[in-house]
Amino acid sequence: MSVVNLPNGDTIEIVITSKEHELLYVFKNSDGVKYGEYRNGIPATLTNQCNIAAQIKQTIDPEREYKPQNLNKKFNDVKQILQLKYETLILERQEKQESEIQDAKQKHQELLDKAKRKLQSVSQPLIYIGSLVDWITAGERNNIIYAFTVYAGQVIIGNPVSVIALGEAGSGKSHIQESAMGLLPKSSVVNEKKITEAALFNRSKKDKYFYDGKIVNYGDMGGASDHDFMQESKNLMKELQSDGYLNKPLSVLDEDGNWTVQDLELIGRPCLTYTTVPNHDFDEQEMSRSIFITPRMDNQKIFNRRNSALEFKHGKTYLTLKKYEKELELVPYMLLHLKEVLYDVDIINPHVNIVIDFLKQSNFYKRDFDKFNGLLKTITALNYYNHDIIEINGSKLLLTNIADVQLFMSLLRPYRESISANLSPKAVDVLNDYRTHHDEWVNHGSREVLELGITTNEYFELQSLGLSKGSVRKYFYELADKGFLKITTKVQRSNVYDLSDSDFVSIDEDLKHISETTYKNIEYEMGSEIAELVRNDSYVEGLDIMNFDSGVDKPRWL
Repeated sequence: MSVVNLPNGDTIEIVITSKEHELLYVFKNSDGVKYGEYRNGIPATLTNQCNIAAQIKQTIDPEREYKPQNLNKKFNDVKQILQLKYETLILERQEKQESEIQDAKQKHQELLDKAKRKLQSVSQPLIYIGSLVDWITAGERNNIIYAFTVYAGQVIIGNPVSVIALGEAGSGKSHIQESAMGLLPKSSVVNEKKITEAALFNRSKKDKYFYDGKIVNYGDMGGASDHDFMQESKNLMKELQSDGYLNKPLSVLDEDGNWTVQDLELIGRPCLTYTTVPNHDFDEQEMSRSIFITPRMDNQKIFNRRNSALEFKHGKTYLTLKKYEKELELVPYMLLHLKEVLYDVDIINPHVNIVIDFLKQSNFYKRDFDKFNGLLKTITALNYYNHDIIEINGSKLLLTNIADVQLFMSLLRPYRESISANLSPKAVDVLNDYRTHHDEWVNHGSREVLELGITTNEYFELQSLGLSKGSVRKYFYELADKGFLKITTKVQRSNVYDLSDSDFVSIDEDLKHISETTYKNIEYEMGSEIAELVRNDSYVEGLDIMNFDSGVDKPRWL
C-alpha cells in the first residue's frame, strides 16, 4: 500500500484507478478516518492550485501561519514523496503482473503436458471424452460428441463448419451446444449475441483477423425477429467463412458524430453456432456450411434416473460426477496440444471413397465433401497418438486409418439417413416414427379415408416426439417434397399423407474388405510403401463411438 505520512500524523494513500494516468488520493486522519477523496493525475503533474494541493496545504497549515512561498515548498516536498511512492507502486504492480503472467504460462504448460500424457495413455480419445460426457448429460452423448468433434475441427485443423441445434423450446438444444462448447479452449470462442454490422466494423478496426479460426456463438435465435435482426451480420460472417476475406463499405459514425463511408475488412475463416426452432427456413448457403443437430425426445426415463441419482448431494454418484467434471477440464488443453503438434502435418484420408459414397445423394455434395472429409480428418487428429507420422519428400503426413473411419461412421449413425437423403434430422425421426406406427395409425379408425394416410393434425395428436403443430407441418412438407410421403386425398382442406415407395440409399461400407482398387489408387499416388501401410491396417472388431472407456465408470442412469 502506498501511503505518505504528513507532519500532523494524517496520511495520503495513492490508489491506481482504471483510467490511464488517473489516481485516487485518499486523506485520513491519525485515527484512520477518511475525510477527503480526490481524483487527479500522477503526483508529478499536480499544480499548486489543484484540489490535492489545497487539501495538503489545509492539512499542513490549518491556522494559515505559513507564508505562501513556504507553504508551496512544503507541498512540493510532499509531492516529491508522493511521486516516489507512485513510481514504487507502479514498479511493484509491474513485477506482480509479470509474475502472474509467468505463473499463468507455467500453469498453462503444465496443463498442456498433462493433456499430452492423457492423450498418450487412452486408447481412443473420443471414446474417453464421450464416456466422461455421459456423466454430464442424460442420453445426449452422441449429439454432444458430434458437435464437439465439429468444433474441434475448427480448433485443431481449421475446418470451419457451423453447428446449428434445432429443437422446440425446452427440448435441450442449448444443453447440447453449451456442453460441447464447454470442452473448447475459451480463446477459440467468441460470443456475439445481437451483433450489428456496426459492431463488426468496430471489431475490424481493432483487429481484422479477430474472427480468424474462431467459433462465433450467436446464442439462442429462437424466433424470426432474432434472425431478421442478425441477418446482415450473419450473411457477412457466412461470406467470411467461405472466402476467408470480407471487404464492404459501411456508413459509420466518425469521432465527430458525422456519418462517413469506411471499408469493413476482415480476414480469416470463422464458423457459426447457434440454436433455433425447427420451423426456421435456412437458405442453401447456410445448409451447405452447417451440420444440424436435434435433441432426443425419447430420453425422459434416463433424464429422471439421472436427477434421482444426483439428488443425493455429496453421495457416491454426485462425488463421482464431480471427479469426472474435473477430468473434462483437461479436454480444451488436449485440443491446444494437438493444434501445436499438427501445425506442420498434413492429414490425408486414403479412404476418401467412403466419404464420397456417403454423400452421393446430397444436393450439396461439393461443399459437403470438405465438411465431412474434414470431420473424418478431425477424428484422425484426435487419434494422433494412435498413428505414426510418415515423412515424404520433407513433408510430414498423418494417414486416416480404418479405426478412424469406424468412429466416423458410428458417430454419424443417427444422422446417416438425413445426410444421405438430404433431409433435416428431425424429418428423419418423423418418417421413422410414421413407418413404425403406420399400420397401427392408418388401419384403425372411424374416418373413411384413414386407410389412405393421416393429416398433420392427426399426426400431431399421435406422435411422441414433442413437436409443435408448426414443426409437424414443416417436416411433413419436407418429406413430401423429397418424395418420402405422398398426398393421397384431402379431408376438410387438410392433406392426407401416406408413405411413398422412396427409401434411403444405403451408405454402409464393408470396412473389413477394402477394395483392391483403393490400394492401387494409393500406390499410384503415394507409392508402394504407403500403399502397404494402408493394406496392413485392419478393422477393429466392436469399435464404436458409443463404447465406454475402461478407465471411466458407467453412470447408473444408463
